[in-house]
Amino acid sequence: MKKILTIAVICSLGALLMASCGSNKTSDGKQPATISQSDVDSVSYMIGYSTGMQIKQSDFGPLNADQIVKGIKAACSGVEIDYMQFQQIINGFMEKRSAAIGEEMIKKSAEFLENIAKEEGVVKTESGLMYKIVKEGEGIKPAERDTVEVDYEGKNLDGKVFDSSYDRGQTATFPLNGVIKGWTEGMQYIGEGGEIMLYIPAELAYGDRGAGSDIHPNEALTFKVELKSVKPYVEKEVK
Repeated sequence: MKKILTIAVICSLGALLMASCGSNKTSDGKQPATISQSDVDSVSYMIGYSTGMQIKQSDFGPLNADQIVKGIKAACSGVEIDYMQFQQIINGFMEKRSAAIGEEMIKKSAEFLENIAKEEGVVKTESGLMYKIVKEGEGIKPAERDTVEVDYEGKNLDGKVFDSSYDRGQTATFPLNGVIKGWTEGMQYIGEGGEIMLYIPAELAYGDRGAGSDIHPNEALTFKVELKSVKPYVEKEVK
C-alpha cells in the first residue's frame, strides 16, 4: 500500500513540476510583461509549498531539502532520468525504511504490551489481545457476525490519534467480522451501552504491512470503544 502511495505522490509531483516548468511563456522565453516578479515569487512559493506538503504526507521521513531543490531545478532545466532507475531508487528506499521501522515497532510494541499487562483490570486472552472493561453494558453482547454501532478512538504507540468517530461527530456501523481480529474478538466482551479499552498486538491488527502512513508495520494499537447498539445477524432464507 505504501509503494502505491509513494508512486502516486511522485507522479503527482511530476505533474506539478511539469506545469510549473511549462512552456507558457513569451517567444523570448520570458514571462509576459503583465506578470510581475511579485506574481512569480508568490506562485513559486505556493508550488514549493504544495510539493512539500505532498512529500510530508508520503511517509518518506526526513529528507535532504537541498537535494529536493536540486532535483526540481534539474526537472525544470530539462534533465532526463531513467524511469526504471527512478522507480528502483524510490521503491528500494521505501522497502528499507519500512523494514527498519517494522523492526523498531516489534520492540516498542512488546514493551508497550508488557507494561499494559501489569495494569489493574487488564485481561489478556489466548490470542494475545488485552482489554479492560470500563463499563460492562446492560444490553446484548454481539456475536461475530452481528453488526455493531460504535463510537471509538484509535491511538498509535506514541499516543497519536489516527482515527476517531468522536472527531467526525458520527458513530460507525459495520459487521463485527469485517474489521481487524482484535476488534472482532474484543467487542464480544461487552454489551450494548458498554465501553472497553482494547490493546491490540500487530498480529491482530495490521500485521507487518501496517496501514498507510498512519499505522506502522508491526505496531500495537490502542482503542477506546463505546458499544452503542447491536443488530443481530439474520440468516437469509434460500428460496
